[in-house]
Amino acid sequence: MDDPRPTTDAERFLRLAQREARGRLTVYLGAAPGVGKTYRMLQDAARRQGEGVDVVVGIAESHGRSETAILLEPFAVLPRKTVTYEGHSLDEFDIDAALERRPGLILVDELAHTNAPGSRHPKRWQDVAELLVSGIDVATTLNIQHIESLNDIVAGFTHVRVRETVPDSILDSAEIILVDLPPEALIERLHAGKIYLPETAGQALANFFTPAKLAALRELALRFAAGSVDRRLLDDLAISPAEGDFAVGERLLVAVSPGKGGARVIRHAKRLADLAHASWTAVVVESGGARGVAGSQREQLAENLALASSLGAGLMTVAATDVAQALVDQARELRASQIVVGKSRRSRWFEWRHGSIAQDVIRKARGIAVQVVPLDEADERPAPVREANPYSAPALALMLVMAMMVPLWLAETWLPASAIDMLLLLPVIVAASMIGLQAGLWAAVFAALAYNFFFTAPRFTLFITSAGDILTFAALALVAGVIGALAGKVRRQAETSAGVARLNASLARFAGLLGGVSDRDATARVACREIGALLGVQAIIVADEAGHMVVRGNDSFPRLDLVDEAAARWTLEHGQATGRDTGTLNASDWQFHPLQTALGIMGALGVARPEQGRVIRADDATLLASLIDQTALAHERLVLEEDARQVDGLRERDRLRGALLGSIAHDLRTPLTAVIAAAETIPATGDYAEEVRIARTEARRLERFLGDLLEASRIEHGAIEPRLETLDLTDVVAAVLRDLRQDRDGGRVDTRIAPECPLIMSDPVLLRHVLINLIDNALKFAPEDTRVEVAVDTAPDGVTCAVRDRGPGLPPDHANLFERFERLEGSDRVGGSGLGLWIARNFTEALGGHIAASNREGGGAAFVVTLPVAASGSEALRPTDDA
Repeated sequence: MDDPRPTTDAERFLRLAQREARGRLTVYLGAAPGVGKTYRMLQDAARRQGEGVDVVVGIAESHGRSETAILLEPFAVLPRKTVTYEGHSLDEFDIDAALERRPGLILVDELAHTNAPGSRHPKRWQDVAELLVSGIDVATTLNIQHIESLNDIVAGFTHVRVRETVPDSILDSAEIILVDLPPEALIERLHAGKIYLPETAGQALANFFTPAKLAALRELALRFAAGSVDRRLLDDLAISPAEGDFAVGERLLVAVSPGKGGARVIRHAKRLADLAHASWTAVVVESGGARGVAGSQREQLAENLALASSLGAGLMTVAATDVAQALVDQARELRASQIVVGKSRRSRWFEWRHGSIAQDVIRKARGIAVQVVPLDEADERPAPVREANPYSAPALALMLVMAMMVPLWLAETWLPASAIDMLLLLPVIVAASMIGLQAGLWAAVFAALAYNFFFTAPRFTLFITSAGDILTFAALALVAGVIGALAGKVRRQAETSAGVARLNASLARFAGLLGGVSDRDATARVACREIGALLGVQAIIVADEAGHMVVRGNDSFPRLDLVDEAAARWTLEHGQATGRDTGTLNASDWQFHPLQTALGIMGALGVARPEQGRVIRADDATLLASLIDQTALAHERLVLEEDARQVDGLRERDRLRGALLGSIAHDLRTPLTAVIAAAETIPATGDYAEEVRIARTEARRLERFLGDLLEASRIEHGAIEPRLETLDLTDVVAAVLRDLRQDRDGGRVDTRIAPECPLIMSDPVLLRHVLINLIDNALKFAPEDTRVEVAVDTAPDGVTCAVRDRGPGLPPDHANLFERFERLEGSDRVGGSGLGLWIARNFTEALGGHIAASNREGGGAAFVVTLPVAASGSEALRPTDDA
């Protein structure tokens, strides 16, 4: 679901950081082969290379076209990797060489290509995904028919089912560049032999390259490209502080059925969600009739859920007896604006007997739009599992009725006639409640026939002569049938409720067990034991600790082989499910799921099933998701608890250190003052003049260190309380230069004050300390034969005081320059206590200003302090000489 909260600056910064950490994907999209995607990609790459970008061709096909081959010549081309398969040598893209080369931009043609067996990934789009995660920009090409969500539409009018598809998720953050060509021009290129060889061109013109089909493909490409532009706009707005109603929130709910037509409904919902920029949820309703579907349908349901998950849908399972009402209720709970359901072609007789879920949803969904997808396959309602013995229900029903008939026959003389038909309802109720609806209906039929045979005249026949007996027989049959149906419905509801209660109890017990352990090994053992028991699988938890793969939770499982370790590492690094029954490294016997939390990936849960078939059954998919979430939260809790313990220790250590620093600084200040006074009284003449000068200099330097320690102690204890007053920054600078003895002959500081500089609102003591630190640093670390410049200027956000020197300057990486005890190597800021700039930053921020550092053109460093003005307008202007 969409988050209704407004995006904060921190969230925008986090999204921007996540985007910058990944490589950028550019997809050249075409409506059909031959529109010039590779040609356009190479043209743009040549322009990027001319701008200084390191461009490398990972793999590109010229398809025998000389124009394309000429464009490939200026680029460095990575050698291809040879893969041997069934005695044939196949050339594939070498992803390891690309990762080692790490170019600024790599060209990887044909995104939907299927790699040769034995490659790291079965699909080329997975190679591209790994490059993007590694921070490498990728440009690639793709035809519209290879996009997964459009597969059904393309097959519908081209009558060609494309097997090589690309999931929409990899295109969500891509820049789509549409390479467009009118159908007529494309057909001319085909006639000219620029797309296929002459012997295949005629077949293509007759089947795929018809004007109508090309026009439809072109419209699809244009629509998809337009939707991509909208998605990128919303992504940019998510990391931008710009405000405005650029989009209206939409949410979709799609009903997932266990039939083959469910995949078509899911793809249709994905297209609707993309067009509406909406989040969407795939819902499976477990009803009395749908809970026990056939084995083939269970597999199909699992495939449908996997498809929905791969297309970006949220998954949800709801237990209910009324499927339509459950869908509507869930849509209202999720605040969905649309419900998407499938509608099979059924006869009116079938719909009269069994009803139609789609019609029921339309009737009950007041205020919610319903999208009905027509299906050719008759799979709107799942086929129930047939009992092993189809005669068990009628046989048991007959036995119950006969067991009731024996005492009724013996007690007939003592019972009134009206009581007999009422007592015959008991086996109907028992059969429907204990066995099922089918047995209840059979019991109703047998009870009515037994009443007619044994208790109505003429006896021991099925004929009825009395009108009263006919009415009694009809009433008994009707009431028995209704009671049987109601009792069967109650039984289904009880079974559904019991299943939900068992599931909730299992989750609650699982959470309670995880909450009772306090270390990773115990947490992993409990989680794997419970998950294995609930799902009937083997379970392990894999984590990467200091570069080593650590496996916890189960000491009896076989060792992971190289493929299993590769799948686990991929999950840990990329946060995606891998292994068996997935699209990534599916040769592994294990299926790995990331334990994802707000703190990152805590590990990977691995599950395996020794027998053939799916590792996770369709009806266990949502249970597994809940178990994964709880396991991840348990690991996150352990990390947070450990961090809290470390923070408590650090806080206590910082408190003791601050107290110690303050005590030392105070205790040393008194004797140091006496030392400085004595050094100043000694005349700097004679044989010991140099020693006296050194003593004075180092004593003053030690005094500054102690001052820094005291100020650091004040900052750490939050004791900075600025006393703001209106100041003339020129006077403050002059006072600082006097303190540093730079206001006399031989001084090395040049000042430049802008005319009519406004007054500032600041604390003179704190501001003086800031400027002394900056100017003293510049004098200390700049060469003796250079000058230090102090410039006061006006700025849009206040008044600036810049201190510039001509020293070596700051290193490229000086982001931590203003941190405590930071002493940058390879710069003119080496030496000292490492506290001066930290104190300057804290004092400046306490005064309502900010400080920045940069390198000067021609060499040297520049520190700029910006302070707020005292007032606005002419009242705050410093009087000029003419005033």
